[in-house]
Amino acid sequence: MKILVPGDKIVKEDNTIYLAGTTPLDHKNDWREKVIKMLKNANFDGYIYNPDYSLLKNKLSYEDQIMWEVEAMKSSEVVAFWIERDLPKRPGLTTNVEFGYHLPRSNVVYGRPDKSEKCFYLDHIYLLERNKKPSNNLEDFVKEILNEVNLNN
Repeated sequence: MKILVPGDKIVKEDNTIYLAGTTPLDHKNDWREKVIKMLKNANFDGYIYNPDYSLLKNKLSYEDQIMWEVEAMKSSEVVAFWIERDLPKRPGLTTNVEFGYHLPRSNVVYGRPDKSEKCFYLDHIYLLERNKKPSNNLEDFVKEILNEVNLNN
């Protein structure tokens, strides 16, 4: 398993997962670390894009960060949205745009904790587009990601 962060080269490979979703403003207790550990424990052998800009090896401009994220999502086999919306600490405004932009693709997986705020619209659109309800815990979310990767291979 290889973790790719902003600025790393975009790969065009099978078994690629982009971890989209809310990022805590303080970059602490990020759900991505938990998901990466769970994927590793499930012996996932592929690439994971982690867009958390606090992991930058080299400073990117905001525009370069956006382009890296867009290209990484487009090249990913699965774009996995975990939305822990907690206003005002974790609003996830960019996440809403990304979700709407990528949902028409067949490889979006979506989940969020039950306590996540202002997600009714996303839940409803996900059900309409994918005929699925969002996962409400990380364990089920990771299972859904792995299932989607396996369906595409």
